[in-house]
Amino acid sequence: MVDAYQGQMHDSGKISDRLRGQTLPNNTGAEQSVLGCAMMKLEPLAAMMSLLGQEDFYDPKHQLIFEAITALNENQKPCDILTVTNHLISNGNIGRAGGREYVSALPGSVPFAANYPVYIDVVRDLAVKRRMIMSLDGIIGLCFTSEFEAEQLIELAAQRIMHIREDDDNAGLTHLGEILGARINELGAIARGERTQPARTGYPSLDRVLGGLRKGALYILASRPGVGKSALSLNMAHNVARYYGAVVAIFSLEMSKEEVATRLLSSKTMMSFQQLESLDIKDKVSWDKIADGLGELYGVPIYIDDHSSVNVVEIHARCRQLQLQKQKLDLVVVDYLQLMGTATSRSKAENRQQQIAEISRMLKVMARDLEVPVLALSQLSREVDRAARRPRLADLRESGAIEQDADVVMFLHDPNRGEEESSYQQDIRDIDLIVEKNRQGERATIALEWNPQTLTFSAPDYRGIPEP
Repeated sequence: MVDAYQGQMHDSGKISDRLRGQTLPNNTGAEQSVLGCAMMKLEPLAAMMSLLGQEDFYDPKHQLIFEAITALNENQKPCDILTVTNHLISNGNIGRAGGREYVSALPGSVPFAANYPVYIDVVRDLAVKRRMIMSLDGIIGLCFTSEFEAEQLIELAAQRIMHIREDDDNAGLTHLGEILGARINELGAIARGERTQPARTGYPSLDRVLGGLRKGALYILASRPGVGKSALSLNMAHNVARYYGAVVAIFSLEMSKEEVATRLLSSKTMMSFQQLESLDIKDKVSWDKIADGLGELYGVPIYIDDHSSVNVVEIHARCRQLQLQKQKLDLVVVDYLQLMGTATSRSKAENRQQQIAEISRMLKVMARDLEVPVLALSQLSREVDRAARRPRLADLRESGAIEQDADVVMFLHDPNRGEEESSYQQDIRDIDLIVEKNRQGERATIALEWNPQTLTFSAPDYRGIPEP
């Protein structure tokens, strides 16, 4: 979508007239302290090499000194005042790096060597701010032209922010004990009722297998067309929002928001599409059902986006905005994966399989970044119908990367699916929900009953309300 003008933004080093003469955010003392610590001890040297890059230093002198330290470290040579100075002399950069005296004085300029993590954080934070200024300055310049539409520029701005965030997402290695300590504290908070547990789908058998919808996890629900994956995802979304007060975002690439809302109303009132659209104004019983259903659904925190050309970058940005507005976000539903465009306009994917792999990867990144479960719907290949068998992971359409990225892969399978007869299509029938992959638990097959007229799934242990 933004290929035509993406190239205009590549050279982020150019400063516009708007910024020329202004000093970008920087801290000379912090940069000096980071380099000085790195020339004193191995621990701050390793931290600097893993968390910072040459472009993170604002002062050109410091960039050259960092480059010299990097070269010495790569050649497994010591990095101290003498070796760094000699390296800068040998490549002719000692003058541009401030001279012998400047380089030699860096270790002595460190206030307190043990505080090197703080100095690194200051340098990183300011570097991110400079990247934001440079990136968004280019977009501001494009806003003054009449060549591009506002939607295109919004998409580009979202991409820029997301790429900066991805580049800065470098937490490094964390000790096992620290991770387990935090996890035990989290489990204790859940046990004491101080922290909300994972949202439940409302289907007890499924919840027991999955342990609820976990934050940061990617769930794939796949089936052949007409088996009911969209309906099941809406049933789950309604249960999560209605009974847990959860905020749910639904991105419907196939249906309009009016169709999605009508499906939810149909499930709630147990009235079919045909009944809703052929209502008699004098049918008081039906209108009372609708009034009751509307009363229950009206305040449910479900938000629907029906843009058919949405991509992962836009979904990520809109979910972040909703999360900030509502102070939480508990579930994201994407219907469905194969209808999405490329994840970013600068995608290098050469075919649809690579594009789907990229989309799948970015959905998982989004789930972890927003700390929210993402339920993405997917199509299965025609081979399932041809062979008249249960679906397998290999049947996920267009990309094997989906099964790699997903934490849970579920299939809706109609064991009696054969020739499509109009009467059969309207019958209540049994559907298998197959949990084929589950990183956090068992694989299982759950029996569901599908009512295609009211677009509702039910189960023997499902009463439409959550377990105590």
